[in-house]
Amino acid sequence: MSLGSNDFFLFKDFSEPAFIIDSEGTILEANTVFINRFFSEHVDVHGMNVFKLISSVYHDPELSVSRKAMVDRVISTGEHVIFDDESKGHIFRNSLYPIKTPEGNTTRLLIVVHDITAQVAAEKKARKTDRVYKALLNAIPGSVFVLDEECLVHTCNDYALELFGDYNEQIKNNNFFNLIFNEDRSHIKEMLTDLFDSGYVEAEEARMHTHNNQKRYDWFSIHAQRAVIDNRHYLVVVCIDINDRKYDETRLIGHRKWMVMAMESGNTGLWDWNVKTGDALWSNKIWGLFGIEKVPGLHPSFQLWETSVHPEDRELVVGALDAAIELMADINIEYRVVYPDGSTHWILVNGKPVFDSNGEASRYCGIAIDITDQKHLEEDVVITREHVYLALEKLHIGWFQTNIKDYSVIRTLEHARIFGYETLDSEWSFDTFIKHVVDEDRERVKKYVAETISKNKDFVLECQIMKADGEKRRIWASAFIQYDNHGEATHILGMVQDITDLAR
Repeated sequence: MSLGSNDFFLFKDFSEPAFIIDSEGTILEANTVFINRFFSEHVDVHGMNVFKLISSVYHDPELSVSRKAMVDRVISTGEHVIFDDESKGHIFRNSLYPIKTPEGNTTRLLIVVHDITAQVAAEKKARKTDRVYKALLNAIPGSVFVLDEECLVHTCNDYALELFGDYNEQIKNNNFFNLIFNEDRSHIKEMLTDLFDSGYVEAEEARMHTHNNQKRYDWFSIHAQRAVIDNRHYLVVVCIDINDRKYDETRLIGHRKWMVMAMESGNTGLWDWNVKTGDALWSNKIWGLFGIEKVPGLHPSFQLWETSVHPEDRELVVGALDAAIELMADINIEYRVVYPDGSTHWILVNGKPVFDSNGEASRYCGIAIDITDQKHLEEDVVITREHVYLALEKLHIGWFQTNIKDYSVIRTLEHARIFGYETLDSEWSFDTFIKHVVDEDRERVKKYVAETISKNKDFVLECQIMKADGEKRRIWASAFIQYDNHGEATHILGMVQDITDLAR
């Protein structure tokens, strides 16, 4: 900008202080605002030298020299120069404009002085507020975006910049939805639109592109809150990375499917029971195990399950459940179920409590298994065992079982009778047996049994015993060692027979 020689009258009524100087700094013209702002009303400023005024006001000769250099620069180049000064708590912005002669030479300058104290203070406050604002955004865990009403990114925290693009790339003023995976974009748009309208929405999960890669995405939980900043509506959107959780959920769902398939193929059903409401969840296999036809409108519940229990078992089973719930203990019950075809089946139900945030067992979950075949086998074993015991008794043969770990003994009544006892009330152990052996056989029998057991061998022996009433008898005993699934010896099973009459 350059001015002609007669243009100063345009600035006489200018709202900012203005004055004209020559190349030596002498004031040639000044408007009233300049005089009133820096001098008293009755001072005539014409002819004053601004460089001397600067030196006297600021007490800084070097500043006066610097300002003289600026004036010389404008005179020689015709450039417009702006610089700031500070005086008595005020900040002034000085604009130097060249005034050209008709021949195009610059011999004078127009200087306009702007008081920018309030402006600078406001800018400092804004910068401070911006730093605090930025610090708050960075303190929030997750990627934080501030969106305007068109969902353009107004600002974001450093983590969002780092995660959703090159750190130095500017993502402000870009549309937030460009970061959302295409298939999830519509429901996130609906979510944010509802938030602008109502002010409240639930968090949503969505896939978002990261690292400037449109083919790569990660799962995020998106939370948003409406805010008013400088009388404008914004959305503060927080995106929390849940990619690891979603991966675990996917694997868990897969494991559950395989588990259900495996268990149901093994005639096992899964159940989940809400103790407070009575509602339940059953796998498809459960319906058949409980003998209940799955029809539309019929929903799993405690009451429905209770109707499936055999009437003779119902009171006992429900009582066992109530006791388990009261103690918050595991459930382990066996009971009968009558199927629609009239057949009776045995069901084993196992369950564990699931505790809520208050430490209460609000739910139980577990399995149900058809153990009918096992029960029939147990009944057959019991019948067979009773037959064997009866046969042994008729042959006057006693049966015993000794636990190798604690040497506790289980024996039949015929075994007790051989040693002179009519009941099983008396305690029995290996030491008790050795005491019944007569003195001349005792050490031999004791040594033989100990050596045989140490070598895990079966044994057969004959010896004389003294019955409880003092009668001496001869017995024959045979035993073998029973092993567990790990090959460890657990019990000694054997028989004893009185052979006194046979020996004669």
